[in-house]
Amino acid sequence: MTHFMHFIEEKMTPLAHWMGGQRHLQALQNGFMSVLPLIFVGAVFMIIANPPVTAEMIADGGIASLFTGWYDFATQYKMTILTPFNMTMGLLGLAVAFVIAYQLGKSYDMNGLTCGMTSLITFLIVAAPASYVQLVDESVSLMMSCTYLGAQGLFTAIILAICTVEITRFCEQHHITIRLPKVCPPALTESFNTIVPMLINIAIFFGMNLVIMNTMNGLTLPGLIEMILAKPISAVDSIPGTLLLCAFTLLLWCCGVHGNMVTMAVTTPITTAAFASNAALVAAGQAPVFHPIFMLMAMTFLGGTGNTFGFCLLAFARSRSQQLKAFGKVCIVPSCFRISEPVLFGAPIMFNPILMIPFLLNGLIVPVLYWIVCTLGIVTSPYLMISGTYPIFVSIFVMCLDWRVLLFVAAMIPLTVLIWYPFFKVYDNQLLEEETAQAEDPAAEIVNKENLKEEMVYEG
Repeated sequence: MTHFMHFIEEKMTPLAHWMGGQRHLQALQNGFMSVLPLIFVGAVFMIIANPPVTAEMIADGGIASLFTGWYDFATQYKMTILTPFNMTMGLLGLAVAFVIAYQLGKSYDMNGLTCGMTSLITFLIVAAPASYVQLVDESVSLMMSCTYLGAQGLFTAIILAICTVEITRFCEQHHITIRLPKVCPPALTESFNTIVPMLINIAIFFGMNLVIMNTMNGLTLPGLIEMILAKPISAVDSIPGTLLLCAFTLLLWCCGVHGNMVTMAVTTPITTAAFASNAALVAAGQAPVFHPIFMLMAMTFLGGTGNTFGFCLLAFARSRSQQLKAFGKVCIVPSCFRISEPVLFGAPIMFNPILMIPFLLNGLIVPVLYWIVCTLGIVTSPYLMISGTYPIFVSIFVMCLDWRVLLFVAAMIPLTVLIWYPFFKVYDNQLLEEETAQAEDPAAEIVNKENLKEEMVYEG
């Protein structure tokens, strides 16, 4: 275990730090956090349009009959209720194209608004080019396809956002801009500086799209990007790929690195696209499907990353050592809200071979069981994307609006406690022995207090 931890610390930790601080990956992370309000608003109207009951359940009576009014209202006005959903989640790609370019431009000390606007216009020209269509009544109407403006165009939006900013930055560095006299107002100068880079970006990607359409049987640039990325995405969004991501994330946490933040840049676009795809299915009256990338969420169902709630529960109720008992009292409430940092850094789990093993086991076993119950249809696959420190049962229920998932989570609590228990006992006994030895040896207690003072001064 010592050699393994040394390998992780020496090889993986520098890579994790690089990924966490890389400019483009940070722009992706910040960009997707910026569009969370769109996702939340869309989710609210999706919930209103899809009450958690069916006509059969209402007909059977019981508690389900309380939802009769909601169900009738949602059935009659479903298309109207879903209008805000279509204008938020349905335009997710468009929003992402702007915010990622904005964030990346700001990181280069460029004008974020002009970077975002250039990316947005370029994305619209490539993903949803407007064209005139003659209707049956011989009138002519200007129309555009919205296929790639939502989740299906996310990866095109990401690529274009990064490329347009880099092209604009190249133009600015090499003075390929319209330069006005210094006496001109800064706002006017910045506007004119944008003209040439925007023209170059549009010419490059519009021209590229035209070439692809005329040489590949009408396939567009977003369609080509989707086709090229299909295999890598399917590798990540697969059972082995997602389990490897789970293991990698957990190992990073064991080394004191925020694993979720490191992998977020890779997983967030895939997760968002999976949720949006399922939301579209539900909006169309179809059942959502399970995407393996959802297993990453199951890694945090109970107490946050590594499903640490069982350990906090044991520390709170069964610990004999004073240290672990005090720790349990402090960490039980955050754990109920799926906040795992107090456990990871307070127990601690990181660099602790005794607690690392159940941490890894619970972080992998629960996702596998979640995959099984969703695939078998025992639990509805998630289709409403939410984010935040909601209580354990609330977050997972809102994602799928299926009461059966509450039974699944309830069943996972004793299972995770059982996995944590033998390791908890070993660690608790170890701490108890240390406390007993210190109580019997006053000199050791004095040394311990002096060390604690030094640590407090150092941390302060």
